Amino acid sequence: MKPSFPIPEPSAVWEHFFDLVAIPRPSKNEGAAIDHIEKWASKLGRTAKRDGANNLCVHVPAARKTTASPVILQCHVDIVSVTEEGNPLGADASNGKIPMERGEVDPKREKRLIPNPTGDWINAPYTTLGADNGIGVAMMMALAEKKDLPVPLELLFTVDEEAGMTGAIGMNPSHLGITGKLLLNIDTEEDDEITIGSAGGRDVEVQWEGNWEPVSPQGDCCLVQLKIDELKGGHSGIEINQGRANANRLVARILHAIQSLSPIQLTDWNGGSRRNAIPDKSQAGFVIPQSAFAAAKNAAEMQVESFNRLYSQRDNPIHLHMESSDVPPVHAMLSTAQSALFVRMAQSIPTGICEMTPELPVLVESSCNMAIIELGPNKPGRIVCSVRGTTPEALSDVSDTIVAIAGLANATTLIADGYPGWKPHLDSPLLEAAVSSYERLFGETPKVHAVHAGLECGLLVEKIPGLHAISLGPTIKGNHAVGERVSISSVAKSYRYVEAILESLGEK
Repeated sequence: MKPSFPIPEPSAVWEHFFDLVAIPRPSKNEGAAIDHIEKWASKLGRTAKRDGANNLCVHVPAARKTTASPVILQCHVDIVSVTEEGNPLGADASNGKIPMERGEVDPKREKRLIPNPTGDWINAPYTTLGADNGIGVAMMMALAEKKDLPVPLELLFTVDEEAGMTGAIGMNPSHLGITGKLLLNIDTEEDDEITIGSAGGRDVEVQWEGNWEPVSPQGDCCLVQLKIDELKGGHSGIEINQGRANANRLVARILHAIQSLSPIQLTDWNGGSRRNAIPDKSQAGFVIPQSAFAAAKNAAEMQVESFNRLYSQRDNPIHLHMESSDVPPVHAMLSTAQSALFVRMAQSIPTGICEMTPELPVLVESSCNMAIIELGPNKPGRIVCSVRGTTPEALSDVSDTIVAIAGLANATTLIADGYPGWKPHLDSPLLEAAVSSYERLFGETPKVHAVHAGLECGLLVEKIPGLHAISLGPTIKGNHAVGERVSISSVAKSYRYVEAILESLGEK
């Protein structure tokens, strides 16, 4: 989908990015994007190799005589595809229908821009934009087309980073022909930062069997639909330290408050859509005596007032929708006891920051994102939690807590293998080249740090013995959420920065 505004500079980067935006590439369905890149490599006359996981490596020779070893540039091709329901343009991130705006940040509307054809930001007002990690992919493609490339490149395009890192887990370096020992990952979202370490993570899925029976409501009952929406959401690793509200947890707290006034019988509950996105909306249905509805709605409104005070400096104003209707003659629902049990379980699961790192108080040590709740007849209820930790012990601490809570509610848990953390190496020659290049270009020292998010670097370092890796990239805001945006000037800055690093490595 080509934009209506002028193509920014560097135009080669943006042309590739806009081509990618129009190609469907949600996690686990990136085949069309990998095919697109492979065809581009063929037209360029470059060798491209795939492995069994569908990762792709494009080999690009240097444009000048050099003894430098290949430098690996790496990005993931998939995106978190989130779409605003009922949007006016028929946008659909999963199908590559991503309308874009250019402009400046609107302080009154977090997910929209003030239109300006020369503004510094590009966003997707009704979907995720896919700048994470599409702008990095586009930068790699543009660099491969340079006529004065100082070092040979191995462009590594991985799949399924956002939904389990299965591409990096299944990567086969020998099948891809990878020989380089220096890797630049272009997946950091602040242009003045160099990431040298990251958290490990795993998914913990709670499965709960409820006794769903079609029953006829007794007495004067009503069916209530309760919905919380329009929260900021965001990345459950990088932005977990922002203290934003989790829509699933808010609904659990509201339901618990209502249960203190009157028993309820749950009919369904659906919240969140992606394991690594903080849920920005959640909706539950339940049956309650008609005579208790007014008090229940008042309790919900009081809870929302409390939430808005709690999150006033951290999140958007919280929107509550709560309506009642007649209960169908026969309707599947849980008993009041089972409804109470599920609500208590959901409310008890840790959400947000669990521990901070003692040695580095600004770094989150462990966290849990209660990412997805799915509850309804004819299938087990699911609560999917994305757990992150800087050490295996921190991961186990949070995971074990979820297992214990689930056990109290007679639920079972499935713990995924996950991915390892990435240990920083401050004496890396690649880091030295990156820091000196930044200082030379911009006259200041970049921020060198580790992040509480999963990066593929930890897996790649395990797969390629002796590999030195760093991560950098342009400034992206609100990734994994509707309204994701990327800074145009930052893309130009980061592209120039990567060029300088490659030039420095070519001189050694």
